[in-house]
Formats: sequence, structure tokens, C-alpha cells
Amino acid sequence: MNRCELRLAMFDDVPAIENLIAASVNGLQACDYFLEQRTGALGSVFGVDRQLIRDGTYFVIASGSELVACGGWSKRRTLFGSDKIESKDDAFLDPLTDAARTRVLRASVMGAGWVRACWRLGNRRPVRRGLPGWNWARR
Repeated sequence: MNRCELRLAMFDDVPAIENLIAASVNGLQACDYFLEQRTGALGSVFGVDRQLIRDGTYFVIASGSELVACGGWSKRRTLFGSDKIESKDDAFLDPLTDAARTRVLRASVMGAGWVRACWRLGNRRPVRRGLPGWNWARR
């Protein structure tokens, strides 16, 4: 089994993240949504928000050269959606009154098993406090 690596997402990862999101939506959510609903939501509701990558709050889990999971959290007002949502509010939350928001967590059909296995085996690298994005109130 390849070692799982948790790391910050980079802009070079965006094509692989888009593929992972599509695989997750069409594989893991096929029982929850009709094909038309999944297709309509891909790219807008279910898509990459590059602001999370810029903020250093979007992560990927890689097994070898393959991304098997991705997810992030936000210190911004936007609740969901990709770059293609026009009504996004990228204003900062107030850390004194607002909680940071979990924005997305995706795994591929194959990746879901890898992520669980990595977690169970302790074969993961914890996010250190020194990584950008740890202190969400820092701007």
C-alpha cells in the first residue's frame, strides 16, 4: 500500500481536484442525486474554489501520485460553491463572532477506502501549526 500524504493543495493540483470531485459526486453520491442533478451541480456547486487554495485552507491526500481526497475550510462568508458561483461573498468572517466553515470534503470511490485505511493505520501526516491557514483569524 502506498503511503498517504496530507498536504496543502496547489494550483497545479486543480485539474486533478476537478477530476476527483467529479468521481466523488458521480460515484459516492449516485444514490443520493439523480444524474441530471449531479451533472447540473458539477462545476458550480461541486467545484474548485481557488480562494481556498490562495488562503492555504484547502488540502489534498495523495497516495503515490494519485489524489484520493481533498477538502478544506474557509474563513470567508461564502458557504459553498466553486469559482463559477457569481454570488460568492469572499469577505472575511469575524473570528470573534463567526466560526470557520467546513467547505468541502471529497474522496474518490477508490480513494474513500484509501482515506479510511490511512486514518486507521495512522499512516497520515498531521497538519502542523506552522502550515499557512492554521490560525484562521490571521489575515
